[in-house]
Amino acid sequence: MYVFNKGDITMKLGYHTYSIQQDSNEQHFLMDLRPLIKAFCTLDNPKFKNKFTYNDEHLYLLPIGLDLYLFLTTRSHEIIKRIKTTDLSLNEISNLLEKDESLGFASYVYFKKNYFGFASTMLAPKSKAFVEFINNIFDEIGINDYWFIANPIMHESSKNDVLNMPFIGRSVITVNSDNTTFQHLRNMVNGTTQEFSDIDSFDIVIKPRNKKNIKGAVSRFIKKVPDKGLDKMFLRAKEDIHGSLIDLYITGKGGVHDVIKTKDERLLHDEIARKIKENKVLSEKVKAHESDDKYTKKVLKPVVTYNDVAAWDSFLSGV
Repeated sequence: MYVFNKGDITMKLGYHTYSIQQDSNEQHFLMDLRPLIKAFCTLDNPKFKNKFTYNDEHLYLLPIGLDLYLFLTTRSHEIIKRIKTTDLSLNEISNLLEKDESLGFASYVYFKKNYFGFASTMLAPKSKAFVEFINNIFDEIGINDYWFIANPIMHESSKNDVLNMPFIGRSVITVNSDNTTFQHLRNMVNGTTQEFSDIDSFDIVIKPRNKKNIKGAVSRFIKKVPDKGLDKMFLRAKEDIHGSLIDLYITGKGGVHDVIKTKDERLLHDEIARKIKENKVLSEKVKAHESDDKYTKKVLKPVVTYNDVAAWDSFLSGV
């Protein structure tokens, strides 16, 4: 049993590149795994699909739209209760389930050629579980010499990138004792070097009033805070006044991501597709991944064999 939250749902949609690594010679390959995943999901074999677990909970992958999948985990070890808000009476959720039913907590995987977007809520499975899930599928069908590898897409912006943004919101600047800003803050309270010797860093949080543009003030910090001793400079900004806020890291790399909001699971596909289309950094990073010389673009017969659901049926009939 899977129940979608009927209220507003907000999730962070993180992006990962993927590739195939061959164990025997450590070669790396780029190939589109969408046909294989589609064939796996088409396969009508519940016994086989119940084999996949992570931390003693079952994992399932179910299609809900073009390239969009529910990635579900059971939570049989969690205590989950149903509360009636009118009188605060409690009931065990497990009492509502049939013998062959379990509660499922879902992440969303938007799986594309050479990269995927991954969004999850609190109790839903994370991207690490998804990578292990794919590798367990490989193992079960005898693709033993190859591994599915995924890496979060990271990005670091330049100061000029940020200064050219028309809108800047909440910002965080982290400075250590090598930075003169740290020293100014210490001197402001007449502190001694000894007194502040156990302090690792200061976080300077610049918060706007509701939805206000604080580019002018933040720009002062960007220009004036020295690079030496600057541990992190993180900002929320817009590429245009009417666009969506994006996270930018001037010092330290952050994962490229979007924030998605919806009240209706049926709208998720279009919302994610729109976010991806508008994310210029993502597009640049995926192109860089696809043109990286370390990857070989070669058809791997042990893998592409399972692009056809008939191959799954044939293999499993002989097991």
